[in-house]
Amino acid sequence: MSDQMMAWEIEEWIRDYNFMLREISRLSRILNKVEFAGQKLVATYGDEAGMPRGSAGISQVELRQMDRREKRLRKYETIVDFLERSTEEIEDEKNRIVFDCMLEGMKFREIALHLGVSRETVRRIKNDIVCHLCQMCETCQLLQLLNQIKSAV
Repeated sequence: MSDQMMAWEIEEWIRDYNFMLREISRLSRILNKVEFAGQKLVATYGDEAGMPRGSAGISQVELRQMDRREKRLRKYETIVDFLERSTEEIEDEKNRIVFDCMLEGMKFREIALHLGVSRETVRRIKNDIVCHLCQMCETCQLLQLLNQIKSAV
């Protein structure tokens, strides 16, 4: 993957950080939901009692859906973990503040007002951060790990 494509992907991860956190929470809730198999879901008397009943097990379609959700959950957890760990790797305090503000979903204009600098300065700092994260991606081989998650299961 080229450096420019990796930079675009990292920018997208930063933009989607809050979305990924919400999706991790939702997927965890779905995948960790306990279903009670002992519940009576069919009638025991009358005409419906003589009708065939569905199986209580999980179908292949449901298993495939769970596998897809689990892969997506692992992917999002890996990306969120990378972004959170990379906060500690940013050495300049102003860059760290800009990165935190970007993860919170603040716009360039809001970050510029917050720091008392121009939007162009914030854009330059963002480019420095993304470049630094690209280098971190290459050293920790995050993209290979994400590709393994895609091909697993």
